[in-house]
Amino acid sequence: MKILAVSDKDDSKLQACVLKNMQFLQNIDLIVSCGDVSKQYLEFLVDNLKKPLFFVEGNHQFLSPEKDIPGNYLDNKLFDFFSHDKYITSGGINIHSRIENFNDFIFVGFEGSLRYNKGGFQYTQKEMSKTVDKIKSKIKLIRFFDCLFKRKRKDVIVVTHAPIKDIHDKQDLCHQGFTSFKKFVDEIKPVLWLHGHVHFEGQTNSQITKHDNTLVVNTYGFHIININDNDIKVVSNIQNLADY
Repeated sequence: MKILAVSDKDDSKLQACVLKNMQFLQNIDLIVSCGDVSKQYLEFLVDNLKKPLFFVEGNHQFLSPEKDIPGNYLDNKLFDFFSHDKYITSGGINIHSRIENFNDFIFVGFEGSLRYNKGGFQYTQKEMSKTVDKIKSKIKLIRFFDCLFKRKRKDVIVVTHAPIKDIHDKQDLCHQGFTSFKKFVDEIKPVLWLHGHVHFEGQTNSQITKHDNTLVVNTYGFHIININDNDIKVVSNIQNLADY
């Protein structure tokens, strides 16, 4: 499986590469956004690459009208029950606090960052922990039935905006990672964790870290991730644009 992962900037150089149908963009299976890119940018990628999109929102996204102006409790519950496409926008699926199957993998997502002001898409450690625990329980249940019915267990790929606590994060409140993410990694052991939010100092380095069996990738800008059985190779935007 070949993933194009983007986050934190609408990259005009990537757009030019898409229009030129550059070689490194051939055979993309899935587009993943880790947040803080525009809807127009994502729509451009989906329209031109003609591939499915999974995304989470970053902490600098604007709140949608549904989140910005809450209705009464009953109206919201009816909307949640009957609206089957409420997670679909910009040609993709918002996977925050959701499980989506794609090929032989389970994708899960967690939006936003640690709360540092009154802006949207921000969570306290406790708030995010509740969301993460809910997804952990669902995955454990799926794995129980996979074992019970002797089905092949699917590997997990996580898509977040914020980083994991102590992996690629910073000391300031805005860029600290979530502790519940670290617990998720230790318990669920996903094969791949994609995040954004932490900008590189300039454009000359990358952040790719192996934590136990999980490869953690800061997707700032754009990266190509090739997954072949148990082998995962990452090509950063710096490498992709070396010959551009």
